[in-house]
Amino acid sequence: MTKVILWGPGQIGVGALRAVIQHPGFELVGLVVHSEHKEGRDAGALCGLPTTGVTATRDVDAALRLDADVVAYFASGDYRYREAADDIARCLRAGHDVVTTSLVTFCYPPMAEPDLREMLESACREGGSTFFNSGVEPGWINDVVPMAFSGACARIDRITMQEILDYAPIAQPHIMYDFMGFAHPPETVTPLHAGGRLKRLWSPVIWELAAAHNLQLDRVDDTLEKWVTPEPYETASGPLPAGTVGGMWFRLVGTAGGEERIVLEHITRMGEHAAPDWPRHPSPLGGYRIILEGMPTYTVDIEMHGRGSNMRGLTYATFMRPLNAIPAVVAAPPGVVSTYDLPLVPGRMSGAEWTGTIN
Repeated sequence: MTKVILWGPGQIGVGALRAVIQHPGFELVGLVVHSEHKEGRDAGALCGLPTTGVTATRDVDAALRLDADVVAYFASGDYRYREAADDIARCLRAGHDVVTTSLVTFCYPPMAEPDLREMLESACREGGSTFFNSGVEPGWINDVVPMAFSGACARIDRITMQEILDYAPIAQPHIMYDFMGFAHPPETVTPLHAGGRLKRLWSPVIWELAAAHNLQLDRVDDTLEKWVTPEPYETASGPLPAGTVGGMWFRLVGTAGGEERIVLEHITRMGEHAAPDWPRHPSPLGGYRIILEGMPTYTVDIEMHGRGSNMRGLTYATFMRPLNAIPAVVAAPPGVVSTYDLPLVPGRMSGAEWTGTIN
């Protein structure tokens, strides 16, 4: 059984905490929290499960002295990207492998920030540890799925990956509104769109797919279109006033020889009525579409939900990729790794023994 310290039982991490506690292949041995009101509480109480005997702590040094195989790091990296990298390096130097969703550029480490990559590689060398970042998108939608179908093509002319979702049910105003820019006038520049950040966060997965296919891209360009609501309405994050952004459609396009070869799109609404003329997913829950144009052409539509909630399904699809990869990461040589460095990772089948590897 793999011993796990979970760091950050917040919006994403609380579900991951529940998954670790309930997983027969994992033993939760430590829990790191940031807020005073969570400190001292049992891990089970923080996620709606019975008592575990593991108490939440803000003492990071004490947590990292525990006998553990891996740290599952789910503290936010949206507003505190470099601070999250520092946290992760601290874990790696202490000799713990780390899996996370928080450093999205590390889905493809060669295109991550050079200073952070060097810091994490140095921490891995010092601690003899391994670091793996993944999620849903950026994540397995951009590497595992396209590559599964790529291997069954005679020729690929273009790959398109689309996220088509309604974010109105997400109750995170600091992320949806203040970070992403919904509910603000269209001319407002929020952190996601400032200083080339959007391109910096998502372009690594385009370069990753290009490298996997030995395709030499000339460049990756990004565009952003905003839909402005004519009427006020409410979302789970709060009021969305008339004249503010209720929909965003951004594209990142990798070109070679003047042609679009790898395309990533996010078509994001705040409410199903928003941006009525934009593309929609065939599922009423929304989801992902991956298109490989070539011979043959594949169109792959993915719907995800948990007990009927697409947001619950999306949350699990985000954190279960790095959690299920833990045995492969623990077995990997020290260093910063990506999906292409790991074997295929299976999930847990009900009623069957799970090892995290294909035997």
